[in-house]
Amino acid sequence: MRVYFTIEWRPAITGYSDSGIYFQDAQTGPFADPFRTVGYGMFLSVLHAVTPHLLLVTFAQHVIGLATGVLLFLIVRRAGGPVWLGLVPAAFLILAGDQLFLEHAALTETLFTFLVTLAIYGAVRGSGGAVLWAALAGVSAGLSVTVREAGLVLVPIFVLWLVFANRRPTRRTLIKGGVALAATLIVLGGYAGWRSADTGLSGLTTNDAWNLYGRVAPFADCTKFVAPTGTEQLCESTPPETRANDNAYIFNPTSPAQQMFGPPYYVSAVPDAMGKLRSWSLAAIRGQPLDYLSAVGDDLVRLIDTNHPSKGDLSADDFIAFLLGGPDMRSGRNDFVAYWQGRLYPHDHLQRGNMGVLKGYEKTTRVDGVLMAVLLVLMLASIWIVPGPARSVARLLAAVATALLVGPILTKGYDFRFTVPAIGSLSAAAALGGWGVSAWWRRRSGASTRGLPSTSSREPAAPAGSGPL
Repeated sequence: MRVYFTIEWRPAITGYSDSGIYFQDAQTGPFADPFRTVGYGMFLSVLHAVTPHLLLVTFAQHVIGLATGVLLFLIVRRAGGPVWLGLVPAAFLILAGDQLFLEHAALTETLFTFLVTLAIYGAVRGSGGAVLWAALAGVSAGLSVTVREAGLVLVPIFVLWLVFANRRPTRRTLIKGGVALAATLIVLGGYAGWRSADTGLSGLTTNDAWNLYGRVAPFADCTKFVAPTGTEQLCESTPPETRANDNAYIFNPTSPAQQMFGPPYYVSAVPDAMGKLRSWSLAAIRGQPLDYLSAVGDDLVRLIDTNHPSKGDLSADDFIAFLLGGPDMRSGRNDFVAYWQGRLYPHDHLQRGNMGVLKGYEKTTRVDGVLMAVLLVLMLASIWIVPGPARSVARLLAAVATALLVGPILTKGYDFRFTVPAIGSLSAAAALGGWGVSAWWRRRSGASTRGLPSTSSREPAAPAGSGPL
């Protein structure tokens, strides 16, 4: 399918507007964007130095996607799962049409998913092996943050899991957790230091309060909370049911925040602009906790039913349409992306073939609806029902998947694009959960449990990470 995709559509899918931002980062300098971390732009720059053709990026991302599937296989095997069980999450990721489309797009997801999965693998190996594996987990987690700042929420998960992987902390597990944390901080400190030296700006990003504003602005009612001093201009009287979605409040020039602070892709001239925007958003959450939870709940439903009404962003169908069709989802034109793509890759020739087969394949293999519900149930089951060292690995996978699925909803809103990086860890946890459920059921029925996880107390549990491969 990857070869067929490249024949029909090359050098890459570039309808989504963020691709233009990444091309701009690679063309004008590593820290051109104050809104996002720019690790993906650096990735493009490295490949551009090899050859100034976007097709290399597409090829590299397809290879990275396949490598991610291999890592998932190895993670399940390290947990003690049989070969066939390791193939389940590998197949989910490698064969998923959503993953295939994102591998072919100039977007961050493929690289981000690989780095997160590599961090999981390093943590699992590190829990029962050399400290260097814990360092790999920390470095990979740090690099994932430079690609997408959403990776920050994963850092404490990896550190705490390494500390408590064998239930009670020991001197050795504390060292491994400390090494992972130190490795992450070195990566992020180096990134922040480089950014400061290059731009004079501190932190990983500058405009980091916009997403939370997009989360709360569709329901915020200043009669229900006290707007912090200097933020009154952000208040509006428009009925919440008629307001736009989260992305419109972030990127539409008519939004109150843009009227007050300017667009998110520039550093605001207003003193402490992000501090004011953040304090207003947090005040809205504190003053309207039920409205916030209602908005979050609507978006959580969309993990299963992507078309459920909410103030979140793109459904699965709309996301694919945007990827291929551009902002109007029809013409295939995105002038902003085309400008920067032409500057960075001036010699590329475009091929736009028939995408009917690939769109049908994506829809057939899409992880949503009943399939998503089953995966979520099995993931939750894995936390409790999988015995021995496999349970510890299942809990790590479940924690990562939950953070990737729920984190963006809590802090910005639903977007189908944000769910795809969770497919790997979710399906791996679900595979272990299904394995555990099968063992439990067969024990209850008195059937043979050969090849299934054992709960016998006479069999000492090996530390996680000491299994095959």
